[in-house]
Amino acid sequence: MKECPSCGNTIPKEVIYCPYCGARFADLGHTQTKGNEQRQKGGFKMQKCPLCNKKIREDAKFCPECGWDLTDHELTPPQIARIQEEIQDARFRYMHWHVATVPFITVSAVCLLVYMFTAFEVIPATWDFMLYIGWVFLFIGIAFSFFRDRQKKKQDRLKMMLRDRQSTQ
Repeated sequence: MKECPSCGNTIPKEVIYCPYCGARFADLGHTQTKGNEQRQKGGFKMQKCPLCNKKIREDAKFCPECGWDLTDHELTPPQIARIQEEIQDARFRYMHWHVATVPFITVSAVCLLVYMFTAFEVIPATWDFMLYIGWVFLFIGIAFSFFRDRQKKKQDRLKMMLRDRQSTQ
């Protein structure tokens, strides 16, 4: 724990932004240990940051991870621009994982079909290794699809946050 030079509150060493005043600590790297997250949970109610989705204390005014202002007020143009940048980034990452997922699933299907043809003796039985290759590619494709869906959920969550906050203004 250390003291924020801006507001004087006691804060964890690993945070990048003060959760009380939003001051940025430029000398710290972007590291947050698992032990720090457990120390923060000790007896406090937790909430999730609407921008980065990290768990933070309910009484925090700023996210210690991304610096997002958690007070309930109108969005400023820089905040709207930041949300839109995050949406674009999530959309790019979604497309990245989608493009990576499709070839793995396709190769998996081809390998499993080749193995099936060897089982029915349509082609010689020397292609039995295709079963193992097919399963490996299938599992990699499924893992990539989880990463893809995670980015889609982030994109949808940010769009909803932007829509909800702008509709109340």
